[in-house]
Order: sequence, then C-alpha cells, then structure tokens
Amino acid sequence: MKYLVIHLKTTVFSVLIMLLCSCTDRYDYPIPPASFEETVLPPPVKVTLSKESSEWKMFVDGEEFYIKGACTNGFYGMPAEFGANVIRTYGVSDDSRRILDEAYEAGLYVNFGLYMKKEADGFDYDNEEAVAQQLEAMKNDVIRFKDHPALLCWSIGNEAEASYTNIKLWSAINDVAKFIHEVDPNHPTTVALSNSDPAKILHIIDMAPEIDILSINVYAPTLPNVINNLAAAGWEKPYMITEFGPRGTWQMAPEPTRILDWGGLVEQTSTEKATIYLQSYQDHIFANKSNGCIGSFVFLWGYQTHGAVLTWYSLLDKKGYTSPAVDAMQYAWTGAYPANRAPIIEDRDDILMNGKKAEENIKVAKNSDNTASVVASDPDGDPLTYDWMIMKEGTFSSDGSLPPPMEGLITDHTAATISFKAPSATGGYRLIVFVRDDANKKVATGVIPFYVN
Repeated sequence: MKYLVIHLKTTVFSVLIMLLCSCTDRYDYPIPPASFEETVLPPPVKVTLSKESSEWKMFVDGEEFYIKGACTNGFYGMPAEFGANVIRTYGVSDDSRRILDEAYEAGLYVNFGLYMKKEADGFDYDNEEAVAQQLEAMKNDVIRFKDHPALLCWSIGNEAEASYTNIKLWSAINDVAKFIHEVDPNHPTTVALSNSDPAKILHIIDMAPEIDILSINVYAPTLPNVINNLAAAGWEKPYMITEFGPRGTWQMAPEPTRILDWGGLVEQTSTEKATIYLQSYQDHIFANKSNGCIGSFVFLWGYQTHGAVLTWYSLLDKKGYTSPAVDAMQYAWTGAYPANRAPIIEDRDDILMNGKKAEENIKVAKNSDNTASVVASDPDGDPLTYDWMIMKEGTFSSDGSLPPPMEGLITDHTAATISFKAPSATGGYRLIVFVRDDANKKVATGVIPFYVN
C-alpha cells in the first residue's frame, strides 16, 4: 500500500475566482494545472528484536533502536524537539492517520494502540460473536495502517485486564497478534498491562505466545518491583515501561499526610514531579536496559482529559507550554537540559493559602476573605507571569480537561500574592497557580486543595 500526502497549492481566493468566472454550474469548474502535488511516502520500516550477549535489543531497518517514548493525547510531533523518538497512542480514531503523518514528519515512530474492550466496562469475553466482531474490526485497522513508515509496533489493548475475571481475554489478544504476524512481517506486537502481577504475565506466556514484547504501565512506588516480578513469572522476552510518572492518585495510602480528611489529595509541585520522572527513568528504566528493557514512555505528553485530579500528570498546560518534567525528560533522553529551562516552584512550602501549605487541611467559611502566595524563580532569569484559578473538585470541561476558572472570586489573578473570596457553596476546591515564562513557552504549577464549610 502506498501512502500519499496531497498538498493543495491553489489558494482559496483563486478557487473562488475560477468558480465565479469559469463555471456554468457548481459542478463544472476547471482545475488548473499543478493544483495538487502528490508525494509518495517511503515503505514501512522493518522492526526486529534480537538477544545479543544476553541483552534484548530492538532494531529498525538493521540499526539498534532504544525507545525514548512519550504517551500522547496531543502535540504529537513535539516530543521530537526534546529528544524523544517514539510516541504512543491508545486506539484507532478519525485522527489516527493524521497522527502517523505528523509523527513521520517530525522523525518519530508510533507505538500504535489497538483498543481491546474491557470486561470492567461491560464487555463479555464469553460472547463469541462480540469477540469475533472485535477481531474483525482490528483486522481492518491493521490492514489499513500496517504499511505506514511511522509505525513501530502494535499495542494490543491498554490495561484491558484491569479488574478482569475472564482469562479468555488473553486468547482474544493472541488472536489479534497472530493475525498481525500473518499479514505484517515488519512490526512486533505488545500488550500493555496495568501492573506487573506475575499471575497475569504467566497467562500471557501460556495463552498469548504471539506477543513479542511485554508492556507495563507502572508508577513511582511500584516501578522498582517490575524486574523481580518478571523474573518470578519467568518472562524471557523483552519488555517496555509504557507509562511512568509520580505516585498515582490511586496509590496514596502510603502517604497519609497527602490525603486530606475531607478526601482531597495533595499534589506535588511541577518541580517535585520532575525530580521523580528523572529518577524513575535513570534508576529503574534505563538501568535495566541489560535486563530486557528496550525502552519506555513517559506519561503524559499533553494535558489530562480524565483522572481524579486533572493537573496530576500533564507535562504541558492547555497553552502547550512545557513543564519542568519535560526538561527532565530531555536530560534523560539526550544527556543535556534545554537551553532555556522551565520556571521552578521548589516544593509545597513555596505555595501557601492563608499562611498554610496544602497538607494542613485548609478549611474556610463560605464567602470568606482569603490570601494565597507562591514563590517561584526562573533558572535563566526570564520574567515570569502568574495565573491563578479556582475550580470545584470533580468538575471538568466538555473534553474532560481542566475547567475554566470560577469567576468573580480572585481580585487579581496575575500577581504572585492574591486575595480572593471563598466560593459560596460547601465542598472541596482546588486553588491552582500557573507560573509562566511566556517568551519561551515554559510553565510551572502548584496546587492547594481546600474545603469550604
């Protein structure tokens, strides 16, 4: 299959003039010579896996390739600017072809997601007709995209086993992988798990032998356990860490001071998160290159559109400004930080509400007068701007992302120190500050949860 990119050279104005002057009716108009330019994309790359001197390696067209990846939900070509070489998607959509093209233009490959339906969402893997229909849909997707030059590998399902009970899931995954091997000799298969539970890995070994690479989504507290769990299960093929980052909102029990008595969760500053991203990569991902780890994907390149706390994992803000974690990942991928660094909010002592930090279970009265402040700096001495907002816990925009700020509460949201009125309704809220270096499109964030009595 050839992939074509069409470039329209004729301007909209010229087309309108032709329509007005040359057409006898709306279906009869001339197309000028050279209006379109056709570009044929190269053939697909050949991706292979080989164990050399007891170390698994990936090769792309014969050249060794270590995955420096980003999980993406937008800004698809941007990771290349910071040293990444692969992006990850989660399922097929109307944008899939555009994402592949954008990645190709940026010099990136794609870990292409095929979304396996989940038992937790009501899918029944005992329903043979439904399983067959899912397989047929995936066959069509594989045929459609298998020859794109940006394709690196096929990821069959993302955490499809989360809260599952029916092990027929693994047979269904294997059927997809088997079909891929029959029609696509160029790209390996993988499946992404929600953790490194040895029991799940054993099921894959027994029931899904067509899987070439194991993928694991795992966050800071449990990332160190992966290598031992793989050994316990007897996994002998390569693996990837396909999501990593700071402790998740579902993993907070070991840090009780970050769980407020009304249920709110205390978030780290963007600078604190950057430290964790870098340590995770250096100590538990790249350090295991000789133990079968062929790469990883940082979570999340873009801004969150789901989750309990919508600022928890966003490496970018909604303006597309990059955070300190992006600086950290460039260092991890290339050995050098960007020439211009993101602003710094050193730790949670540097963002206060009424003189208290987030862990102090801040509670205020309805419509009460309050203050907040942040201490931020810029490593390059660039001027900084401040943008504060208040949101009610659990609210979001139509796309699932951070909602617009509540209006009429903050006197001046552009200062380092602000005065504001508490909302008039009882409940949990989050006070968020974005500290930006607008000239270089960099951002730092800090958050304080509070409760209105």
